[in-house]
Amino acid sequence: MKRFLPLMLLAALAAPFTAAAAEADGPAAVAKLGRLNGQALACRQMDLSAQAKSALVALAPKTREIGERFEAETNRSFLSPAPCGARQRLAGEIDGAVLELRLAYPSARHTDAEAPVTTEIVTRYLLADHHGRTVTDQDFRGRFQLLTFGYTSCPDVCPTTLAEMAAVLKELGDSARRLQPLFITVDPERDTPALLKEYTATFDARILGLSGSPELVRGVADNFKVRFEKVREAGAPAERYTVDHSAGMFLLGPDGRFLARFPYAMPVQELSRRIGDYLKSTP
Repeated sequence: MKRFLPLMLLAALAAPFTAAAAEADGPAAVAKLGRLNGQALACRQMDLSAQAKSALVALAPKTREIGERFEAETNRSFLSPAPCGARQRLAGEIDGAVLELRLAYPSARHTDAEAPVTTEIVTRYLLADHHGRTVTDQDFRGRFQLLTFGYTSCPDVCPTTLAEMAAVLKELGDSARRLQPLFITVDPERDTPALLKEYTATFDARILGLSGSPELVRGVADNFKVRFEKVREAGAPAERYTVDHSAGMFLLGPDGRFLARFPYAMPVQELSRRIGDYLKSTP
């Protein structure tokens, strides 16, 4: 069966292109891809969502504004999705949006998928796990730690990241015994220990949920240079909000030393290879 280019893709190919137009169209292309990503998630087309997020990481500039625009449009579309139509149509629309993004940012090619760290990461933390036990970074000495920040009602970034974390554990096989996966909530006021336990177990029972007082959580996030803030629509009740937060995973060594920060949506195979290399280098 032949696969035909969607009309929107043909139109994009035929449209005149200039650097000025690219600069103007960039934010619109990011927003469009975010809306389609939210639609894919709402319609449970997880592979199409992964395609959209991978394209954003590979093609768009890595700036706070770009990430916030993509996440905001994803959240908006996910919460108020259009009716789920044919998968082929949605796939074609995502292909078209990816092409628009590529044309909008022709020079933004990321050859190194690992996010640069420009400021020192402090790996100290004092929190409680989802069993109610006090946990510090010292408790896992002798093992590697793979940790990420998020919250249980996150519609997109967090479930994707934890699914990737679970896939990495599976890819590593027996070597995963040397790795402790951790999920640190940035919404301690709503994420109870019971909720954290249930949520992390949905992906892999080995993932340990950590929480603490808002002050402790803020301190840990600051140590890891993770940004987060509540986002509440005008007039919404105090308890109805989302949390805008930095995405990605951190790898700590058996001595608790910071080793690497992996960006959001890095392919699982690449994540597994890099983490596996660290495991092999330390007997």
